[in-house]
Amino acid sequence: MEDHIKEEIKWRKYSRYVLAGLTLVLLFLGYSSSKLEFDYDFEKFFPQEDNDLVFYEDYREKFENDSDFILLGFTNKIGVFDQQFLQKIQDFTAKLRELPHLREVISPLEMKFVEVSPAGIGFSQRPFFHIDDTSRYKSDRERIEKSIEPVSEMVNLENNSLIIVIKNKQLIDKDDSDELARALQKVIDKEGFKEVHVMGKIMGQQVYVSVMKVEFITFASISIFVLIIFLIIAYRALWGILIPLATVLLAVVGSLGFMQLSGTPLNMMTTLLPVIMLVVGMSDVVHLVSKYLEEIRYGRTKTVAIKNMLKKVGVATLLTSLTTSLGFVTLIGVGMEPIQDFGIFTAVGVLMAFILSILFIPSIFLNIKKPKITDSTKVQNAWERALGAFFIKLCRNQKAVLVFYSIITVVCIVGACRIKFDYFLMQDLGEDQVLMQDLRYFQKQFGGIRPFELAIIPAEGKQVNDYDVILEIEKLEEYLKEEYGVNQIISPTVPFKFANKTLRSGRDDYYKIPDNEKRFNYLKRQMETFEDRAELQQIISKDKKLGRLFGRMVDPGSGAMLGKNDKLKAFYDANINSSVLGYKLTGTAVIIDEAGRHVSENIVIGLLFAFVLIGISMAILFKSIKMGFISLVPNMFPILLTAGYIGFAGIDLNMSTAIVFTIAFGIAVDDTIHFLSRFKQEMGQGRSNLFALRRTFISTGKAIIITSIILLGGFGSLIFSNFLSTFYIGLFVCMTLVFAVITDLTLLPMMLLKKNK
Repeated sequence: MEDHIKEEIKWRKYSRYVLAGLTLVLLFLGYSSSKLEFDYDFEKFFPQEDNDLVFYEDYREKFENDSDFILLGFTNKIGVFDQQFLQKIQDFTAKLRELPHLREVISPLEMKFVEVSPAGIGFSQRPFFHIDDTSRYKSDRERIEKSIEPVSEMVNLENNSLIIVIKNKQLIDKDDSDELARALQKVIDKEGFKEVHVMGKIMGQQVYVSVMKVEFITFASISIFVLIIFLIIAYRALWGILIPLATVLLAVVGSLGFMQLSGTPLNMMTTLLPVIMLVVGMSDVVHLVSKYLEEIRYGRTKTVAIKNMLKKVGVATLLTSLTTSLGFVTLIGVGMEPIQDFGIFTAVGVLMAFILSILFIPSIFLNIKKPKITDSTKVQNAWERALGAFFIKLCRNQKAVLVFYSIITVVCIVGACRIKFDYFLMQDLGEDQVLMQDLRYFQKQFGGIRPFELAIIPAEGKQVNDYDVILEIEKLEEYLKEEYGVNQIISPTVPFKFANKTLRSGRDDYYKIPDNEKRFNYLKRQMETFEDRAELQQIISKDKKLGRLFGRMVDPGSGAMLGKNDKLKAFYDANINSSVLGYKLTGTAVIIDEAGRHVSENIVIGLLFAFVLIGISMAILFKSIKMGFISLVPNMFPILLTAGYIGFAGIDLNMSTAIVFTIAFGIAVDDTIHFLSRFKQEMGQGRSNLFALRRTFISTGKAIIITSIILLGGFGSLIFSNFLSTFYIGLFVCMTLVFAVITDLTLLPMMLLKKNK
């Protein structure tokens, strides 16, 4: 008895050192986490070390970044040619130029056309809008209606609307972006337009960050509430709520602090980290606490109960933490910074939760009184009877179970083969979001906001402004306008068309490339004096070895865009002289589309890698290749079932939702490991296969169901998200967890029976 007391005193002493050390570390990490910032930059979804990205970075150095703009759309119910409305727009445009971090403000009210002077000598510029002279409104309207110049694409007379384009500073950082967004909104609010729509990268990022902040707190709050309810039901004691909850909350704080120290802000992916940490960490805590209480119920002392807890459950919990982390680590292979950050920090967080559980829980239990064990015999017997009866039915219907899984496998493979990858601009936002309504406005009224960029690459020895090159560009331009769906096209042909029209008395039918090279070369010489103008340098590089064709279009989704690109390639091969002109699609949208094409491949490769490593680990642990295989099969089915549902439901995956399989696998495999670890312990005590399996099924089956309920409660909170991707992640992970419980309690026991017959 004295030895027992001495041992407990010694353990208690060490536990206090552990608690003191944990306190210091967590205080530091907690302070760091308080300085964590939110960020959303869609360019971080660009694939790393990608040839297309390298090309685009060089391309935008010569021209400009295609997403550094803001569109302002105004609608006036009584029409555009309303003097009060036009004066208001004019005054507003002047105030826009006072905003910080701008390069240019383009307003249709300031656009002019060129015409030959009345004397026939020289040229003069005339405005499209004579704001102060209402008598000219009719003629101004008629000119714009007939115009084929850019002003016609900035004014929608039919729908009584017009747009202003703001070009902000190139590659603007978050601080400057936020400052500009706030200043712009302040000016808009002050002017009090009846109907105004705003769209641009900086506005989108601001909305996304705002939603992320709300959801970060919402998800964490819902998860904590669900966990508290569960803990109250499970333990019915204050310590049973405080100790487990404190353990997982400290793990979350520690993980966020580590993230802040690494200089990584929270993004749309990593806002899921607290939810994952809370539910995954709580799963480990429940297994440890339940084992401790079981040992206390058997009359063990605190030190013996803690030793047995660490020995019998600690190893299994270590394995589950390692496999869960491994699943997340495989996301490094995706090659996109937000997803890589999510994988790395979630993996680190899961391991941190395990370390904290192993150190914190024993230390706390050593320093508090033994918990009172309630008489739960009736409840325990009910669990044993229900699970025992189910196990017997399972054994009697083995063939039916295996036939069912064979059929469902074929069906789900068919469904999984129907999965498509697709991505739309701001598809994560719901239709009730103001930003999404603004997007629909520009899609309908002004030909969309998706940037289109095409690099014009003359053949060796040629220049962009050569006659034969311009003719090929014009053919390409016509196809893009008529078939591809690009609106508001600006290309190297435009200056020559303007010059030809101007020198032909401003007649619209001369807005074209001249029919003969001699006339074209005359225009070319006339334009040499304008080569240093910014307008020309935005479409033709200084060395004339690279040209730019750009515009905007309605976003049909990345899947449709890839199809359009294939048709463009076919048109080029059939109609364009490749010895004169080459081209390359580029721009932020193209890079995102191409990156998305490879996401699914990387996810599959990562999953296969995780399968192999986990299979090898389990084979080594159980000293059996067959057991390594058996550990994987029950976790393939939940993923396959979810994939089948996604395919048959016609739900498209995107860069965010594609990672659902990795998340689900990393978490679902935990139950299998706990089941197999307990089965190994039972077999190690000399029990027969059937008896060991029955005891494992009854004892671990209860834990699997309970921990899965916890996980479902946590991930279920994600279905309340305003982001569509987050909603689907929550839905699909919950589905996979349900399927995992079913397979672990049906297929896994059947495979173990088959193995030992």
